[in-house]
Amino acid sequence: MILKARQRGYVALLVTSVILLLALIISLALSKSVFYQIKVAQNEVKMRKSHWKAEAGLECAYSINKLYKTTLPTDQDYSSCDLSTLTVTQSITNPEHFLVSSTADTVTLKKQIKVSGRTTGAIQARSDLKLMGSYTFTPEFVEPDTCISVRFQHKLSLAGGFVTKNPSGKICKSSQLTDTQRPDLCVDGQAQCDDSRGVNDYRLTMDPEHESHYIGDEKMFEDDFVYDEFLDPFESFFGYPRSQIATVKSDFEVISGSTSNCQELIKNAFASKNQVWVTGDCDLKDGQKLSASVIGSSPKVLVIENGLLTANGTNVFPGMIYHLFTSDIKSIDMTSRWSNLSTSAFLTGLSATEKSKLTFYSHGSFRPKGGYVFDTENGLSVFGSAVDLEFDAASIPNDIKKVSWVRGSWNDL
Repeated sequence: MILKARQRGYVALLVTSVILLLALIISLALSKSVFYQIKVAQNEVKMRKSHWKAEAGLECAYSINKLYKTTLPTDQDYSSCDLSTLTVTQSITNPEHFLVSSTADTVTLKKQIKVSGRTTGAIQARSDLKLMGSYTFTPEFVEPDTCISVRFQHKLSLAGGFVTKNPSGKICKSSQLTDTQRPDLCVDGQAQCDDSRGVNDYRLTMDPEHESHYIGDEKMFEDDFVYDEFLDPFESFFGYPRSQIATVKSDFEVISGSTSNCQELIKNAFASKNQVWVTGDCDLKDGQKLSASVIGSSPKVLVIENGLLTANGTNVFPGMIYHLFTSDIKSIDMTSRWSNLSTSAFLTGLSATEKSKLTFYSHGSFRPKGGYVFDTENGLSVFGSAVDLEFDAASIPNDIKKVSWVRGSWNDL
């Protein structure tokens, strides 16, 4: 049958309409998928923006803690970190760890930072340490109830007695209050301990091999004495490794030492800065010019590098003293260098071997309120008479804390 021209046009129009309708249906179906993909992409972009804002918040928090090292992370002002909302909590099990949470929109990221402070101890000694006389110590108090009088790495000798007392308004653990005013503190069979002179007048030479006999609850020394075989206080105190000592010294007033007028030179240097670095031998003599009434009561740091250090006065220095040797003490005999120093007449109680490696000697009760650090490995530091050292951490300026990400919590693969 032959279709009329009008019928043929109708069929062509119908087929075309069907094809267009199918094309429209297919287009609509495809567009829905495309719109979905666009929406997913937009959400992904938004999520990534939120993620990187949260990351930026973590970095901002870290930078603030690196910049203001004297303030705990929980006490910092994070108002300038406005890309995210920050919260910081301190770990209960490890007080050095702080959890930083950064929230941007619906994304929350968490990382841990570690804030490690200065090594604790009123006296810290990498040298051998000898205490001659009767000592009364107010130790360094570490919250909540820890007290550290002496932290040492090698040999510790006592020729006299030692009593630890509680800091004002604070209570140390009973196991951290040494009191040698008791009899029978020598261990049977240990030849290096002599108590024949009576109570509170012991003669003891203790090396790491025997420290467990004499340090601990109810022993001669309580746990305010700490044997620390890994003691290395430099970076914890200055905030830089030893390899960057030039950077450390750039923050100090650097002067040369003197055996005749060292305290005068130091006094003049403190007029410019509260941190003075002395290179070479330094005889502080009576230390009168380094008292708070002369140089002011603001906290100070005095570093003596590669030189003998001695004092024979009774004055109180408003800061801490860091004695440092970067040269090899083993290869140096110190004996002749002591002949011109004010305390040379008081060294008669030391053996020739002790004099050869003697790097510090104090006769009298000259004492820094911020304590001593003897970073003089292979040397010998001797307190030659009674000292009443009352440690006060507030006398240490810029008590630097080291801030770092906890390994495994950051992108450290």
